[in-house]
Amino acid sequence: MKAIAERIYGLKIWVRLVIFIWLLIAIAGSAVLFWAFHVQRQTAIEQAMDFAESVHQMTLAGLTGMMITGTGSERAVFLDQIERSNNILDLRVLRSDAVIGQFGPGLPNEAPIDAVERQVLIEGQPVFQIRRENDHEILKAVLPALAQRDYLGKDCLGCHGVAEGTVLGAVSMQISLEKVNAAVAAFAVKVSWTAASSSIPLILLIYFSLSRSVTRPLRAVSDGLDRIAAGGVELGNSLPVRGADEIAEATTAFNRAIAKAHQMVKEERISADVFEHALEGILVTDRQARILKVNPAFTRTTGYSAAEAIGKTPRLLQSGQHDRAFYDAFWNSLITRGHWQGDIWNKRKNGEVYPQWLNVSSVKNELGEIECFIAIFSDITERKRQEALISYQAFHDSLTGLPNRALFRDRLGQALAIARRHRDQSGAVMFLDLDRFKFINDSLGHDVGDQLLKEVARRLRMSVRAVDTVARLGGDEFTVLLPGIIDPKGAETVAGKILANARQPYFLNDMELFVTVSIGISFYPADGEDPETLMKNADTAMYHIKEQGRAGYCFYSPELSVRTEQHLLLETELHHALKHGEFEVFYQPQIHLESGRILGVEALVRWNHPRQGLVPAGDFLHLCEETGLIVPIGEWVLRTACQALSSWFKQGHDLTLSINLSPRQFHHDNLVDTVVRALAASQLPARCLELEVAESLAMQDLARTTRTLGALAARGVRLAITEFGAGFHSSVHDLKRLPVNAIKIDRAFVRDLNADQQNAAFIESMIKLSREPNMRVVAMGVENDEQLLKLRAMRCDGAQGHLISEPLAADRISALLDRALIASG
Repeated sequence: MKAIAERIYGLKIWVRLVIFIWLLIAIAGSAVLFWAFHVQRQTAIEQAMDFAESVHQMTLAGLTGMMITGTGSERAVFLDQIERSNNILDLRVLRSDAVIGQFGPGLPNEAPIDAVERQVLIEGQPVFQIRRENDHEILKAVLPALAQRDYLGKDCLGCHGVAEGTVLGAVSMQISLEKVNAAVAAFAVKVSWTAASSSIPLILLIYFSLSRSVTRPLRAVSDGLDRIAAGGVELGNSLPVRGADEIAEATTAFNRAIAKAHQMVKEERISADVFEHALEGILVTDRQARILKVNPAFTRTTGYSAAEAIGKTPRLLQSGQHDRAFYDAFWNSLITRGHWQGDIWNKRKNGEVYPQWLNVSSVKNELGEIECFIAIFSDITERKRQEALISYQAFHDSLTGLPNRALFRDRLGQALAIARRHRDQSGAVMFLDLDRFKFINDSLGHDVGDQLLKEVARRLRMSVRAVDTVARLGGDEFTVLLPGIIDPKGAETVAGKILANARQPYFLNDMELFVTVSIGISFYPADGEDPETLMKNADTAMYHIKEQGRAGYCFYSPELSVRTEQHLLLETELHHALKHGEFEVFYQPQIHLESGRILGVEALVRWNHPRQGLVPAGDFLHLCEETGLIVPIGEWVLRTACQALSSWFKQGHDLTLSINLSPRQFHHDNLVDTVVRALAASQLPARCLELEVAESLAMQDLARTTRTLGALAARGVRLAITEFGAGFHSSVHDLKRLPVNAIKIDRAFVRDLNADQQNAAFIESMIKLSREPNMRVVAMGVENDEQLLKLRAMRCDGAQGHLISEPLAADRISALLDRALIASG
């Protein structure tokens, strides 16, 4: 068979076409002949069936008539005549059980002899069968007789007493089909000869037609395909189109195929380039998820080469971080919807687990069956990192890394919700503020301030439990959430740790700083049942401890809220006091310890409140500093005191006027101009004015301090460092760099002078420092004779305190000076 096929395919295509067309014609003709034969035969058989129906009716009509006339004995003769006259091979009338029961079994040949006849007597349906007996083909027809009310003008029901439709019997006959078959065969022979004689000119016509209109164009197509095979798919290989017949259409289709192939090749090249150079990893699997193809980005991302991946399944990349439910949902979406996309954690060849953005699609054929899967993925490690960073930044302070206000409020809200569910639980909120941080930040710069805040944050985290939350609200304000704290003692313990850690020195930019914190504490539910109230009350307690001197902690109480309201009222009254001249200047004398002579006075502001009377500076100056009122109040004190000292100077009292500069005053840009204007307005010699700067303030930014003090010294103003020893513990070298005329020992050292040998040694070292030219040491806060005697024994230059004199109004200072002048005269 194979050899025959090879021989056929070795022939020219036009020969094969002629043979093929001739075969088609022959097959078609045979099919037509067969169909015609079949139709002819079927028609003849149907005619035979119709004939059988006629015989059936004629037989029953004759027999019925015989039964009515009483000539039933002649039925055999009647049947024989019908059989002979119609060329019927066999004709019998059968009785059904209903007739047998009424009239008896009848003649022997009236009983059924085969299954077909019995079936018709039972079911009452006619049966036609074509049988072959002894090389003869016959048609056997068994037709039932049914009881009817009116059958051929007779009432069967009345005669037989049965229900309508009852089978009364059947007529069985056999009709020869020999004549039918002979007629059909003759017809087939005539048609075959007619077809054969007409096929020869048809074949010749087909040959010439194919040779011109098919063979030559096909040869052109063949040549064109050879050129395409030799030179690639190019648009120049298209063929000329002649005419508008099927060959022309085929040629046009060939040209379209060439154009489409050219486009497909171009697109395939582009797709291949995209596949090879895509930044995303791409893998293609079969329907069983076996990897068929991967691109270079797959290898770069996963570490697996194409050889290592092909033939495996994507389980090669599973990280183990997704459960069975995840993969069930993955495959369900891929199978039912045709795609899946989302984040997934996979594993590289080196074992590193990383996040992917994965998009998987199924590719289906024209039958809707899945052929393969295409997965495109990208490494989103950086995106995840950025998302985590954005989320972190949204809820954390960028400088310290602590939770910010939003995250703190959220955690506080959660802690309160837990405490409400467990009614026996409570908690504490701490509000912290660095003491004098603004001055450090302004004087030493924001870089130092930022470093300080970072270190404070670190120490705060060290001071609390793992379950506690430390947050930075902004600036130098911090909060601490202490869930589960049930009594003040637990909060006191935490506050003590925070204060102790905060007091330790901070070494920043080769500088030693000492910073304290003030802490306010509120409790849930006693001090509030919502975050806002708890934080507000803790803030109120914190401000109270600042008013009390800073560097400590305070529990909230309802009285503090009243104090806060009073604080706001006090701020309003201070503005009113400045506007309406309610401030007064008091003066506290400073003496020379060796001679007891008054060397100068320190100007101290007091508030003559219209309802409360004289208010000491400690009750309102801190608020003036916070609100900025200290600058205009300080200018007023400077002008007023210079006027007073000028009048005493003109009276012959050669004194030094000491005025303490607050941080806001010292850092104010117009400080030098303000001093110069005050001296000019009072006509007071510059040497009579001594401006005091706290040590902690002076040493925060030594370069700036040197510039400011240098500008004042250049105008003849005397300068002093006050609160010495209480802040930065400045070195003698640092002091020598400043144009300072005096050092004023802090009252804390003087208070413990007799009991603390270290304080005594410190004061004694400062007194030795005073041996430098134009440098003197003044002890502040002298309260008793023992302190005075010891300072005098140390040869301290001067002293100031309530033992010597309390602050006095200007008129009383005038009287004191006059008495001293008379005594010395």
